[in-house]
Amino acid sequence: MRIELASLESGKGSFSHSCAEDELALNDPGLRLLVPPVVSGNIRKADRAVEVSGHLTARVQVECDRCLKPIEFPVDSKFKLEYVTAGDYESHEDAELSVDELDQTVFDGEAIDLDELVREEVLLAVPDHRLCKTDCKGICPVCGSDKNAADCTCETSEVDPRWAGLKKLVNGKS
Repeated sequence: MRIELASLESGKGSFSHSCAEDELALNDPGLRLLVPPVVSGNIRKADRAVEVSGHLTARVQVECDRCLKPIEFPVDSKFKLEYVTAGDYESHEDAELSVDELDQTVFDGEAIDLDELVREEVLLAVPDHRLCKTDCKGICPVCGSDKNAADCTCETSEVDPRWAGLKKLVNGKS
């Protein structure tokens, strides 16, 4: 969804958009949208920048990092960004970024593309370490069975050959 700045009345306006199921490419094979994003907010054109603030909701599915079971996460995110033109951004290139400038992004000066904003907000809402439960046991590296469902009897005490020399030192064997 693009918002053309020329179409804003008195330099401000509001927006609301429900993304279609195939409209947003997340470019993450481990992430699937269950409920497409719904985004709404306000846009205000300032002197040399455009301020966009709003709210985003969605529901995503990812795999548990240990057992690979699907996990659902709700996405409920508020955002506030300032868009500046490339020329304005380059004029501050040598200066150190302040905290306020961390929520700043560059645009062409004519329109704001909300698809990239929505994609970023969805990806940032998903945790880095994804577990179905805090005590997830994962899968057995030998037989591949789910250790949460049943304990397997596989021998998993194989020592990495790179550490074998250290093991001998610790155990007192030369």
